[in-house]
Amino acid sequence: MWWLLIAAFTLLYALYIRLKKKNEYWIKKGVKQGSPVLIFGDKWRAIAHNESLADMVQKIYNVGPGDRYCGAYDFMSPALVLKDPELIKDILVKDFDHFVDHKRVIPEGSDPIWDKNLFFLTGQKWRDMRSTLSPVFTGSKMRFMFNLIAKSADQFVQHFVKQEETLIQIEMKDACARLTNDIIASTVFGFESDSVEDPDSKFYEMARKITDFSGLWQGLKILGFFIFPKCIKL
Repeated sequence: MWWLLIAAFTLLYALYIRLKKKNEYWIKKGVKQGSPVLIFGDKWRAIAHNESLADMVQKIYNVGPGDRYCGAYDFMSPALVLKDPELIKDILVKDFDHFVDHKRVIPEGSDPIWDKNLFFLTGQKWRDMRSTLSPVFTGSKMRFMFNLIAKSADQFVQHFVKQEETLIQIEMKDACARLTNDIIASTVFGFESDSVEDPDSKFYEMARKITDFSGLWQGLKILGFFIFPKCIKL
């Protein structure tokens, strides 16, 4: 019995030391960092809903005032937060070839839709997708898309103007999501969804299901992708 307790304690202590070392990555590099929590890094308070994402980012940014950069932890992965505009410019322009890949949020092959997201692709797949999408954002096409965006925005405004009420209560998250949905439908897919007028729009419902990360299971699944990506993929 005692041997089991000693073995369990030893394993837990070894795990603690291993996790603690992950939170000392930037210290060993001589880079200032905040006070990360084991496993959750600098995101614990945001995950626990004790602070907003904006406050979390601001708190990280304020580490090492006057420094060009500081260290942070995206769960157990070290992340370098850049503050100096010139340094950011060098990485995004001059030395971009060395900083092409994005960090994958979910393991490759886990989801057929998110796998093709430009922000999740790496290497040659990213280059191919970027080459495919770049022609869409030429000056002439952007000007044409602006007219479609303006039309969707006007329909959005007119929906509430037609109600002719002094005071209108709006659920802003849903309203803005529907406006975004209508803009994407017209600019990307080439048809009018008008989900603001049609609350039961099929296009909106399908889009909402794809981007719905609410619920305990979804939350645990996303959290698992960050902490134990290989296990979740299985």
